[in-house]
Amino acid sequence: MPMSATGYSSPALPRHRNSGFTLIEILVAMVIVGVLATSVVLTLPDSGLSQRRASVRGWQALAETVALRAEAQAQPHAWEIGEREAKLWVLEREQWQAPLQSETNTAILAEGLAVDYLESEGQRLPLGSRIVFAGTPPLFSVRISGQGRSWQLDGQPNGSITLAEFPANSLENLP
Repeated sequence: MPMSATGYSSPALPRHRNSGFTLIEILVAMVIVGVLATSVVLTLPDSGLSQRRASVRGWQALAETVALRAEAQAQPHAWEIGEREAKLWVLEREQWQAPLQSETNTAILAEGLAVDYLESEGQRLPLGSRIVFAGTPPLFSVRISGQGRSWQLDGQPNGSITLAEFPANSLENLP
């Protein structure tokens, strides 16, 4: 008769094996899946925040376009700032006109964002004002806020346009 670690076994008696998983094994597997799912969800980016960032970067790109066109064409260009829309203008025959490439002349902020502060050359400006790019680069600041975040676009003395992002409450003490 064959011998096993647990004693004698009889080949005539069939051994019954339970198929399937025990309750403990199922619970452990569920805990592991839950931990993995939580870590994946926490690492996924906020698509709304990404959309708002892209929208503000579009404003930065439009401001850079205005600056580059003014320099390249040796002609005054302006960036008109509204609450949620920015437009590019060019001075032709002493009148402000929209340039011909209309698809690149306007930038609209994402839903929930709005301009809450506009300044040029040290003076606060009302919404709807134009920042003019002609010769010397203008020094300006545009603050965009919404949904817990703020962005600030600043025109620098060297002509570059910087973009900074902040939690919304960190800019409350600024003018």
